[in-house]
Amino acid sequence: MIDKWRAYRARKEQQKEYLRNMTKKERFIYEVKSWTYVIIAVFFIRAGIIEAYQIPTGSMETTINVGDFLLGNKFIYGARTPDWVGIPFTRIGFDIPHLRLPAFRQPKSGDVIIFKFPHDPWTNYVKRCIAGPGDSLKIVDKVPYINNKRFSDPKHSIIDYGNILNKDYTEPNIFPRGHGNRDQFKALYIPKKDDLINVDDVSPDYIYNIMTMDGHKVDYRFGNFYVDGKAIHSYLVEQNYYFMMGDNRDNSFDSRYWGLVPHKYVMGAPLILYFSWDKNQPIWKVHKKIRWWRLLHTVS
Repeated sequence: MIDKWRAYRARKEQQKEYLRNMTKKERFIYEVKSWTYVIIAVFFIRAGIIEAYQIPTGSMETTINVGDFLLGNKFIYGARTPDWVGIPFTRIGFDIPHLRLPAFRQPKSGDVIIFKFPHDPWTNYVKRCIAGPGDSLKIVDKVPYINNKRFSDPKHSIIDYGNILNKDYTEPNIFPRGHGNRDQFKALYIPKKDDLINVDDVSPDYIYNIMTMDGHKVDYRFGNFYVDGKAIHSYLVEQNYYFMMGDNRDNSFDSRYWGLVPHKYVMGAPLILYFSWDKNQPIWKVHKKIRWWRLLHTVS
């Protein structure tokens, strides 16, 4: 043990001596290389292992509150190599080929999931997966039913059962159009990879959502669908899909309004709340502004 310690100290002294004898040019090159390695390491860690997120809205209260800061586990559903290169904190850059490594497990009903918002992949959302590939979902009096079994209310959810929309009311912005409202949602099948769907038997909104999320150019003209310029009457689904909802059931912009989440946009799961900031408290009341009791809590 002593010999190993002496050898380590000798190497450190040699390194210090090497740095002292460097020219300014050599030192500059050394520093550039060192910082380049650090940036590359952070880039890969952030892309595929762990990333920090801030919660700006109350759609998941009180499971996750506005002002919570959390670390996301990005390898549980399959770590990804970087898929974009550009200027950080901007949209200036370009996509690059990427791979998805094998997952520890697949997302399932009840999981809280971090994903890219399908209609703006630059934006990350955090919602609860209500239904997954191959499931049938309906909502009756605010209660989701998955394959005709009641989905239990999350422990910290906010659901006002005293104020329920009538089943005869059709909400204009619901997905797919004409499918009911946020509290009374007609049965919807959540597609899985390799499902063959007859496009003439389903809602145009529904199949359009799936085909565009699969990456195709889709046109709908005179009652017919054209995918990548070719008329079709059936479609083979290319990936799994998920139906997401917020735990703050009445104040959540989720799959009831904008559609399904494709597997390619699933990024990971919340790992831990590392900080929590109450925006309603003034800055000088630090003892009240920091929600100390939420620090280092897990999300479930």
